Amino acid sequence: MSKRRRHSKPQEFAGQLGPDDAVDPRKFFDRRTHGRGDRKARQLCRQVSHTLSYVLSGECDDDTLRSLYVESVDPAPDSSRLLVTVSSLDKEDDTPAIDILTKLAAVTGKLRSEIAASISRRKTPELIFNVVRHEDLPKPETGELTEGEELD
Repeated sequence: MSKRRRHSKPQEFAGQLGPDDAVDPRKFFDRRTHGRGDRKARQLCRQVSHTLSYVLSGECDDDTLRSLYVESVDPAPDSSRLLVTVSSLDKEDDTPAIDILTKLAAVTGKLRSEIAASISRRKTPELIFNVVRHEDLPKPETGELTEGEELD
């Protein structure tokens, strides 16, 4: 007579369910597909960020463009199109965002040719620009209490 064990629910074996529970181990531990595309997209974004920072800071003939800082470069929605978020280095700069976007649109061809020279891709990604003001950026938490705030 064979004894059959009843399989318990996964919650009985572990205190909490993790992200790798109920996943086929062959797929979970497969190194070929584990985050490869994401790593390459991040690598491309870093290369584009460095190139744009260099070109905007020195090779543009416009003072407004020279005062821009590349905050981030993100795939939008994939690495064929990149969202470039820029902000002004001068906190007192009150140039309207539409003027900055117009100037960036005028030099997009030059920026893409510089990016094409610095990356190893067959096609240069499209660039979409976003202007962020210093007031819109998240402020770092200092741990200090403001007036009227209490500790929990």
